[in-house]
Formats: sequence, structure tokens, C-alpha cells
Amino acid sequence: MNGATWLSYSLQDFVMFGPEVFLRLFARINQDLWPWLLVWPLAGLLLPWFGLQAAELPRRLAMALAGLAWIGCGYLFLVRYYGPVNLPATGFGWAFVVQGLLLLLLKGRALPGPMAWPVAVCWWLAVLLLPWLSVLEMPDLWALALFGLAPGVTVAASVLLFARQPSPLRWLLLVLPLAWSLFSAATYWALGTFWLLGFPAATLVLLVVALRVNPSPVQNPGSQFVRPGPRRQSP
Repeated sequence: MNGATWLSYSLQDFVMFGPEVFLRLFARINQDLWPWLLVWPLAGLLLPWFGLQAAELPRRLAMALAGLAWIGCGYLFLVRYYGPVNLPATGFGWAFVVQGLLLLLLKGRALPGPMAWPVAVCWWLAVLLLPWLSVLEMPDLWALALFGLAPGVTVAASVLLFARQPSPLRWLLLVLPLAWSLFSAATYWALGTFWLLGFPAATLVLLVVALRVNPSPVQNPGSQFVRPGPRRQSP
């Protein structure tokens, strides 16, 4: 196959399903998991409250809830529902599971400090508002993209948490969210589901906000090393 043949293909030629099939996945998983699906968005609303606490144990719970959300989203939505119609989604799903297990292992470290209030507010807004993007594409309340099940909402909210980690762990945790954002944006564009482009767009916006509110330890005045001055000699 020469270069001219490849150039004749469009992005839509690599998507083997239509927008109706994809949007129906949101409704299917919500209907199949009802009423247990309410556990995931409830955990998403509680997570920032745990992250705001000064005590270490609640912040460990925040990391654990994030890990469970990534495992649930990766296995249930991506592997079980999305994977049969989109093979790359299966690979992403198992990568989500691995990242979720990593977050469970990191819960012993908790967060480096309490979550900033602007970050917590952004998290709540993401969990409450972003799920409606899928409803705008498919006018059915069952199509809500819930935190812990739908990857778009889970990834967008989670970058706020990952930005709290010190480097290089911060960037290790952000590789998968950025890769998924690029992949999903290409898929949504090919399907013509332009409202869903709000998921990767929100991920990038929230990442910028999180990085500005949570500077790295080198930039944080409260965590800079103090250069010792010359020692005075006693007379």
C-alpha cells in the first residue's frame, strides 16, 4: 500500500462503529449497574472532602477512592462495554486498571498536603457538570457519564489529584490521562460527537489550573530549602 492510498483514508475510516453505538454504551452500563452505580458518583463527591483534611488518614482514603474509580472505569466501561466495539479501548482499559492499582499502592503516601480549596471546587464542578455532556449528545438521562464509570469524567477530575504529587511521580501519573485525552478526542471528532470533546478539553483546562494552584516543591516557597548563612563565631 503506497502513500497515496494512505492519504485517501480519513479518520472516520478507522472507526468501525457509529455515534449511536458509542453513546448507547453510557446508557447500557448505567442501566445494568442500577442502583449500585450511585456508589461511584458519591465517592467522587466525597473524595475532595477527604483531600481537604489536614489529617493523613482521610487523604489516604482520597487516593484509595481515586484508585477504585480508575479500576472500575477501566474494567467495567473500557474493557467490558467499549472494548468489544473498539479494540484499542481494551488496551486502555487494562492500563486504567494498572494505574488504579498504583493509586491504591500510593495511598500509604497519601497526598503531600491538604487539597487547596480552588482544586476541590474544580473537582466538584467536574463531577457534577461534565456528566451532562453525553446527555447533550444523546437526550436520555440514562446516558449520564458518571465519575468512576465514564473515562472522560474520571480522567478530567483525576488530573487535579495527580498534580498534587511531587515530580517525577506527578508526570508518571499524567501520561495515561494525556494519552487517553488525545485518543478520545480523535474518536469523538471522527464520530461527530462534538459535545464529548468537552471531556478532553476539560482535562487540559483542569490540568493547567491544578499545576498553577499546586506548584512543584521547588517553586513552593513553603517547601524551599533555606540556604544556611554564615555561622557567627562566638566571642
